[in-house]
This record gives sequence, structure tokens and C-alpha cells, in this order.
Amino acid sequence: MSVPSSALPASLEEKDALISRLLEDNQVLKHELSNLKRMLFGQKSERFIPLAPSAPVEQTQLFTEELPSVGFAETREKISYERRKRVQGHGRNPIPEGIHTEEIVLEPSAEQKRCSCGQEKICIGHDSTTELEYKPAVFYAKKYLRPKYVCSKCPEKGITTAILPARPIERGVAGVSLISWVIISKYLDGLPLYRIENIFKRYGIHINRSSMVGWIEQVCRYLQNIVDAMQIDLLESHLMQADETPLKVLDKGTKGKAHLGYLFPYVGDGRIAVFDYQKGRGRTGPSDMLRDYKGKYLMTDGYAGYREVVEKKELIHLVCWAHARRNFFEAKTTEPQLAEAFLALIGRLYDVERIAKDKNLTGSDRCGLRNQESAPVLEEIRSLLQNPGKPILPKSPIGLAIAYAMNHWTKLNNYLLGGEQPIDNNLVERLIRIVAIARKNFLFCGSHEGAERAAIIYSLIATCKLNDIEPFEYLSDILVRVADHPQNKIHELTPIAWKAARESA
Repeated sequence: MSVPSSALPASLEEKDALISRLLEDNQVLKHELSNLKRMLFGQKSERFIPLAPSAPVEQTQLFTEELPSVGFAETREKISYERRKRVQGHGRNPIPEGIHTEEIVLEPSAEQKRCSCGQEKICIGHDSTTELEYKPAVFYAKKYLRPKYVCSKCPEKGITTAILPARPIERGVAGVSLISWVIISKYLDGLPLYRIENIFKRYGIHINRSSMVGWIEQVCRYLQNIVDAMQIDLLESHLMQADETPLKVLDKGTKGKAHLGYLFPYVGDGRIAVFDYQKGRGRTGPSDMLRDYKGKYLMTDGYAGYREVVEKKELIHLVCWAHARRNFFEAKTTEPQLAEAFLALIGRLYDVERIAKDKNLTGSDRCGLRNQESAPVLEEIRSLLQNPGKPILPKSPIGLAIAYAMNHWTKLNNYLLGGEQPIDNNLVERLIRIVAIARKNFLFCGSHEGAERAAIIYSLIATCKLNDIEPFEYLSDILVRVADHPQNKIHELTPIAWKAARESA
């Protein structure tokens, strides 16, 4: 196909500009194609292992096993950049202790227990083989019988019966363990209600999904009070981590279309998680949620929606290094050498964090380690950002990665200000995976009210996950009590307070 001569640039400068633009477009298209192929056929992991150290050996030293109490520069140890070999397992995983065990004794026949000399053999021990078996879920009915008593001499004084125990759904067929199982199955395991309905049918139990929606709706009226109490504790945190994830919601006002809402997870001091549903991704959600935040630090990605609350509250804003790293990882498709140089340097930052974790360093010790070892690496990264050694097209993947890091450079360095601030926001991203797994299965929420109920339940499940609490056990216990629990003591039913009460009992 011939190109009209009128469409070709006339001057040399125009030709150079056209070539530059076409090269930039070509890099963007190659980058998009590579990402699509990786999404469809490749691994999703962003793991990167450099082939060789990116700096002289002297610059890649860290501490020896013995850390002095003061002064970090006296002893050092070498960081290895060689690929770590995964530790191979030795046999199968052990069966948990305390699990119900059925012992089956397999005796030899009477003939086998008799020796050829005619003597009866004696038992000197036994061989043991253990298998893990599974028994399908068991449905059972719990019937409350309340004897009625009346005085034979004065029946007019009325009948006396015991009071039914508190239940979250009055006159409902579902007990708390069944409701808890439905909630965990839907929101943690990602089972849509129609699949749960079909599971019930296999056991001969016929419960419509609309009934289960009603259960969740009624239970969330009580659970909202617990999440409100959690939010009070959340706003007292020293460090807040936040992110956002999309959630499709059916909107009655737009037939046949799903509204794109957002769940904002907020995590305080790595212990309390509260999800907030917003109809949009704007700055209103973070500003309203953090209006009464009493802490000092806020960690997010580079999204500008948090800028308003940071400025109003005068917070120290930390930006996640994992997000910055991801941009360079994706730029490997078009600029592998330069991208890998950045990835190797960022890997050295994470090596410092790994050693601090292995040595259980906290507070001033971790802060000192970072300033001694990570600060020089950050200077190397900044130097490479400013002087990549070759012309960089601004809209190319590597150009966008460099621009992101430069635009947020101070915030990316703010984790050096203390020892408790994390280097990245991966803790929150791991909690978002709970939503992502469920979202792939039930695709959307039926209404904005349903999305708000999802935020309530995700808040409780995520906080249980952060504190090593079995969510089914937690929900099954509090649902028995939450309906009659005094409102001024509702804080006692938050996951953290519930676990503390269990451990002290």
C-alpha cells in the first residue's frame, strides 16, 4: 500500500519527530502485547533474580550474625545474589495433633500367629500407618423444648417457660453455625450463593439463595456495630496503610449495566482492617474515612486521591516500593538491560529488609540498619533515574517507570524515617486477594447495599486473618451474643478483643 507524498514529512526535523513518535508507539505496543501474553499464557509472579551483582562487592555487604548494640558499621556480611534454591520437603506434612483418630487393629490370622514349631507367637510391638480421611458436612436440627409450668392452685397467674437463647435472626430456620458457614463460603472461599444452594440440595436441604441473602442482610445489621467499634481503634493507629480495588455493582438506575464501585481497605498498625465501600474512586472516600485519624503515617500507592487528606492532616506520606518495582518489571519487555539494573538495585533494598526480619530487628535497630545500608542504595537508584545512560522516550514503559519513581521519590524514601514503617504495601494487597478471589466467582454485587454488607464482612474476615483467628469459630461465637450484647460494650466483640478474652480465660 503506497503512502501519499502529501502525508510524508517535508523537513528533516519533521522526519526525526515522526521517527521518534513511531519508536515510542512501537515500544508501547510491544509492552502491551507482552503483558497480554503473560496474562494469558505466562506466570503472574513478578519474581526477578539478577544474573550478577549490579554493584561492586564492597557495596553489597551487610552485617554479620552478631549485631552490636550501638554502631552498625563495624561488622558486615556478604549478600548473595545467587538464586535461592527452594527447600525441598521431606515427606508429607504431618497430620495435626489433637485431630479425632479412629484406631483400627489388624490382627494376623490364628494360623499366622502360630510358629512352625507349634509355639504361640508373642506381640512385641506394632507398625503404624496413618491416613487422613474426610467426612462430608453434617446437617442437624437443633430443637429447643421449653416445658411450660403453671400453678395448680392459681393458674390465672400465667404460664412459666424458659427464655429462648438470643439469636441473630428471630423466628428464622438458620442457626448461627449455618449462617457463619454461608458467610465464610461466600466471602472468604468465593462461592456464589447459587453454588451454595446446589450444595445444600445434594444433602436434601432446600434453601433458596434469596433466603441466604436475607440472612446476611439481617446479620450485618449487628455486625456493623462491631465494625464501627473497630474503626474507632483503627483511627488511633500510628501507621495507616490503604489501597483500593474495583467491585462491580448492579445499579437499579442503569438497566443491564454494572456500576464500577470501589472497596477501600484500611489497615492500622498491621492489626486492624476496615473496608469502606465507595461508589467512586475519588478523594471523598479517603478524606471522609481518615478525617479523625490521629496517627502520623499513611502508606499508599501513587494514586493522587489520598493527596487531600495527607495535606489536611499533615501526614507523612509513604509510597509503596512494590508498585514502583512493578513498573520496572513490566518494562523488561522493551528495555531489559536498564529495567533489570533497576530491579537489581531494588532487590538490594529488599535484601536489607529480609536481614532485618531474620534478625528480628525492630524500632531504632531496624531504622539504623536502613539508614546505614539502604540509604546508599537509594542514592544509586536516584542517580540511575537521573542519568539512565541513554535517551529515554517519555511515554515508553521504562520512561513511565522512571517518571513514577521520580515523581514520588521523597515518599518512596520516607520509610527510612523509622523502623516500624514497611517498605511496601504488600500487607494490604494480600488482603485484597480475598476480594479478588470472590470477585472472580460471583462477578458483581447485587446492589450498593450488598456492596456495603460485603465491606462489613471483609473487615471482620481480614482482621481475623491478620490476628491468626479462625473466622468461622469467631463468627459462630459472636453471632450467638451480638443481638443482646450491650451497645456500650460492643468493643468486646471485635476480633482482637475476642481473641484476648479467649487467651486470658
